[in-house]
Order: sequence, then C-alpha cells, then structure tokens
Amino acid sequence: MRLVALIAAEDFAHKDHPNQWSKKEVLGHLIDSAYNNHQRFLRATTQTDFIFQGYDQDQWVKQNNYQNRTQEEVIDTWVTVNQHLAVLLEGLPIALLYRETTQHNFHNICMHRPNPGETSSLAYLIWDYLVHLEHHVAQILPDYHKTMPAKA
Repeated sequence: MRLVALIAAEDFAHKDHPNQWSKKEVLGHLIDSAYNNHQRFLRATTQTDFIFQGYDQDQWVKQNNYQNRTQEEVIDTWVTVNQHLAVLLEGLPIALLYRETTQHNFHNICMHRPNPGETSSLAYLIWDYLVHLEHHVAQILPDYHKTMPAKA
C-alpha cells in the first residue's frame, strides 16, 4: 500500500468539510480498526462467545490526532499494525475460524451487520474487517480495485 505515500501531503490532509475525515484521518481510522480487531481476534481464542466491545470511531480519530501527524507516521503505523494482525490471522486454528455461534454482537460492531441471533463465525468477522478495510482504501485511492467479495 505504498501507493498511499505517493499522494501529495496537501491532498492527504485535505478535508472537503470540517466534519468529514481527510484521507489521513481515514487511514488513522483504519489503524484504530486494526487495533480493535486484533484484540477481538485474540480474545476469540479464549472466549466461548464472540461478543466484543465497540468503540467511538470519530472520537478515537480526534483523540489520536491523525490530522496533525506526519503522512509518513500514519502510513508506517497502518502498515505495521496490519502486518502484526496478519501474523495473528495466519496462526488462528481453522476450527476456531468456522465455529458457528449465535452468541455474538456482530450486529453492533460489523460494517455488514447480520441480524441479532443469526448464526455467524469468527471467519465472518474477519471477512467484514477486510471488506471494511477495502472500503476505506478505495476512499483514499480512487483507482483501487476491491478484491474481497461483497457478501460473505
């Protein structure tokens, strides 16, 4: 994703509206998402359910002050946290990934929200994370072509 580094600093920090995120803040949001999902995926290895805490995305972007950080720092952090997350994902047992349960709160925390009580799995949560990631990468890089299927 080093294509992001080719975006001019002014464009990366530009906001169309004060209440909208800049591309830099969108990438910052993806950092926060990676951190949150990393801990969810880790907790899934020891929990009997898939009920995980949510977070206030707008507040986290503000508190982490991504808009005033350097472009390089935001990009490097995003790459690093996703490499760290990928290592965890590679080591998750197949049985855990596909263990089905109705004991989840994906209807509160996912981008593509299943109905409460609908059977789901950790694989679904991971798929949703990746679709969410690609959704935002496409906002940053308009020529980006998504690779994840639109439905799980």
